[in-house]
Amino acid sequence: MNTNKNAKRILCYGDSNTWGWVPGSMGKQRFDTSICWTSLLQKKLKKEYEVIEEGLGARTTSFDDPRPEFPERNGLTILPMILESHLPLDYVIIMLGTTDTKPLINKTPEEIGEEIRKLIKVIKGYRVLDNTSSPKILLIVPPIVNEKAQFASTLFKGGEEKGKALINIYKTISEEENILYLDPTSKVKVDKTEGVHLDKKGHKRLAKLIIEKIREEEKESE
Repeated sequence: MNTNKNAKRILCYGDSNTWGWVPGSMGKQRFDTSICWTSLLQKKLKKEYEVIEEGLGARTTSFDDPRPEFPERNGLTILPMILESHLPLDYVIIMLGTTDTKPLINKTPEEIGEEIRKLIKVIKGYRVLDNTSSPKILLIVPPIVNEKAQFASTLFKGGEEKGKALINIYKTISEEENILYLDPTSKVKVDKTEGVHLDKKGHKRLAKLIIEKIREEEKESE
């Protein structure tokens, strides 16, 4: 917890790559605070900001996971509660869509994009506390899965092509909704051997790009 009463608050809303899933661990290991991109944000932004990590493995934009061992993965259903629990907020970062590319969910990139838009609408329409304003929204294209890896080829068949399609879809949505947009996919890659989750280098690069985006936005807002 950041005890600086003037700190700007950033909510990071995502799936396992926000949670810190270690590639190849099947969710049994989580990167510590020296590695995960949300923690690196906090360290680099220092006391001027408070970074709130809200990542969950297998979280979707707005679809229920049919597997009983993965309850409450619908990102749209749970979002209002999460927003209210962390008010006031200055930024909300959304990095979702990877889970939606699974054959299990069976959605097109266009359908995924429209569900992302619903999340944006919820954030824009959600109440704020007295003397605060609605948060700025940063939509991030999630890292693209690598189907050459066995884990990805099994669970994410077709996910690589869908992930690439999200680049332009998210860009268009960001422009139409007048929110911030970041496409890190040319610089931030998933682990080669597993094909879905970020390795240490990926977390570091993603944090750097997000910091640059926030600094750029803050400068333009002065």
